[in-house]
Amino acid sequence: MKRFIAFIIAAMLMVSFAACANENENTELPEEENNNTVTEEDLALYEEILLNFGGTRRHDGSLIVSRKGSFYDFRDRLSDCSNLTPDTYYTWVASRTENSDKVKVTPAGFESEVYAYSADFYESEVTKFFDVTAEDLRKGDFYYPEQNCYYCETVPAAGEYVDIDFVSAEENGETLTLHFTLSDLYYGTTSHSLTVKLLPEGGYNYVSYIAE
Repeated sequence: MKRFIAFIIAAMLMVSFAACANENENTELPEEENNNTVTEEDLALYEEILLNFGGTRRHDGSLIVSRKGSFYDFRDRLSDCSNLTPDTYYTWVASRTENSDKVKVTPAGFESEVYAYSADFYESEVTKFFDVTAEDLRKGDFYYPEQNCYYCETVPAAGEYVDIDFVSAEENGETLTLHFTLSDLYYGTTSHSLTVKLLPEGGYNYVSYIAE
C-alpha cells in the first residue's frame, strides 16, 4: 500500500514539473519573438533611404552606388547634410535623375541649348529630402535666374561598381540611423552610417553620412 501511495505521489510530481516546464516555455517564446522587431515594411523603408541617398538597383536586386555621381562618393565628409554649399546638392540630384527630367534652355553666356533642371523640379527634389530652402539653393553658381533653372556642365561619375550592404538599424526618437558597408576594388569594404530625421507628416530628411 505504501509503495502504491509513493507511486501516486511521484506521478503527480512528474505531471506538475511537466506543466511548469510547458508554462516556462510558453512564456519565453514570445519574448524571443518580440526581440525580432524588423518587419518587411521596415526593410523596405531602409532600402528606400539607402537608394534615395544616391543608390540604384542591379538587375539581381542588389543595391549599388549610382555611377552617375553620388553623395556616397563623399565617403565621410557629410556630417551635416543640411549645411552643404548650395551647388553640392547638384551631384545628388544628378545621381537619381535622367535627361527626361530636364528641359532644354540656353543659359546666359551659352551659344546653344543645354539640358538643365527647371527650378521647380530641382528645388522640390532637394527640399523633400534635405532641410534646406529654395532661397538657399538659389545662392549657388548653378542657378540661372533668367531661365529659372539649374545647370552644371560636368558632374563627377564613378567608374567602379560599389556594393551597398545593409547591416543594422537603430531608431532613437525622431532619428533613424542605418549602418551599412560599401565595397569596391579600390577601397575594399568600409563601414558607414546614414542618419535621417523622421518627419511627423511622413517622409524623412537626411541628417548625416559618416564613416565608422
